[in-house]
Amino acid sequence: MRVRDALGPLFADEDFEHERFAGMFAALGRPALSPGLLAMVTVLQFLHNLSDREAVVAMADRISWKYALGLDVAETGFDASVLAEFRARLAEPGRADALLDTVLDKLKAAGLVRAGGRARTDSTHVLAAVRSLGRVEMLGESVRAALEEIARVAPERVVPLLAPGWEERYGRKVETSRLIGRGRGKATMEELAGRFGADGSLLLETLKADPTAGWVLRLPQVRLLAQVWEQHFERSEGGGWVLKAVTDLPPAAELPISPYDPDARYAVKRASGWEGGKVHLTESCDEDLPHLVTDVATSAATVQDSAQTTDIQERLLARGLGPGVHVMDAGYPTAANLIAAAGHGITLIAPVTVSSGRGAKTGTFSPREFEIDWDTGRARCPGEKVSNPMRGQKNGLVAFSFSRRDCTPCPLRTACLSAPAPRPRVLVVHPREPYEARMNAIRTQHTPEWQKVYNQRAGIEGTISQAVRISDLRHSRYRGLPKNHLQNVLTGIAINIRRLGAHYAPTQTKPRRPTRIQALYDTHHIGKPA
Repeated sequence: MRVRDALGPLFADEDFEHERFAGMFAALGRPALSPGLLAMVTVLQFLHNLSDREAVVAMADRISWKYALGLDVAETGFDASVLAEFRARLAEPGRADALLDTVLDKLKAAGLVRAGGRARTDSTHVLAAVRSLGRVEMLGESVRAALEEIARVAPERVVPLLAPGWEERYGRKVETSRLIGRGRGKATMEELAGRFGADGSLLLETLKADPTAGWVLRLPQVRLLAQVWEQHFERSEGGGWVLKAVTDLPPAAELPISPYDPDARYAVKRASGWEGGKVHLTESCDEDLPHLVTDVATSAATVQDSAQTTDIQERLLARGLGPGVHVMDAGYPTAANLIAAAGHGITLIAPVTVSSGRGAKTGTFSPREFEIDWDTGRARCPGEKVSNPMRGQKNGLVAFSFSRRDCTPCPLRTACLSAPAPRPRVLVVHPREPYEARMNAIRTQHTPEWQKVYNQRAGIEGTISQAVRISDLRHSRYRGLPKNHLQNVLTGIAINIRRLGAHYAPTQTKPRRPTRIQALYDTHHIGKPA
């Protein structure tokens, strides 16, 4: 209510006539409900973590919702299915980000967000809305999902494909059919996997042999079945189908974990694994303005944080909200990202790891201890020895190799490399520009000024915690990256509304009172300089 009083409606029907929402509504057919109204109801739904039915009931019952939505007191609402249809339209590529752009345009006009300030970014895991499946169970469900989809769109085609015994394996979900359960030995599981392999292969080969079934092979679940079979099975010498060894499977980034969410992946971080994706939240953190979410990125669980850094900054620049200082954790910076940020006029503040260099053991001299003369193409080691001319490598790096005559008798050898004599030290680093960008970042991150700025990064943890508590950010409501991204964007907008509500509150909330022990420390200046 306070946000509406201060800024007016966040969404208007005219906003959805913008080219960013092109094709969202047809020119012909039955008139649609107000998209501005549906967008605001959807945001309030995520603000209070409600289901579709609960959101429609709240719109009809709560006077605060009616005021925020600009509705008449007698308004009774609409059918809950309308929200699902509206989300399906918003889930199309680009529209979720356009919805966030619409909000940010109004906040920018009100002076609540601006370019050239400070921003911070962090990510967290998101669990997929699917059941965790074992490998054999995943194979059986892939066959069943393909059969179910064919039966839904063309039941006359699936009847000739059904073979005796398939009703036991695919008539119901694999976990409820008792094909897999306690006491199943390795041999039994391998036999069951062979049956699934033969059934799935028979289904695919039959469809490929039918010249009129090309469109069936393009169905999503059938295409996924073909992908899974190529990844997991190989022909045995007897002509049957056997599972590939685990070591022969593709990397996790290419391996679906469920037929019902082909975008979900398995990933591990700090010894904790999860199945799903990742969300990256970016917020402004200027001291004189409310801290508001300015970008939301969604990726597969296996995508490294560093792959999102430049994309996030380019989206902020496109919105006219490019930060002067961007604070991130150690997962985001790379040499290329540091250069790209500097090219955009952004100072990237993030810890850069200090290693011994490629090919060197931990604890030995790092590249920082070497003096590189890029003009002559040689390096000088801590022992004052000069390397041979640098050589380019196929992976784009450059190598400075030292002479055996210098490295073998060197008194600093044990501190430089752990390889036995007479093997010399070879310093492998990035080319000049990324190398110097990385070295500059390492030098500055130990200064008090850098640490003071970097301390602001901790605030993004509170934003993620707020998103988890308010909208259950770590659990996907939907399947597939497009819908998951829409959920994350709506959560970001909901956080902005809550923070703007606090910003416009007539009385500001007082800081939490310290504990008695903390109060004694503060009163008596214990542990603080006199």
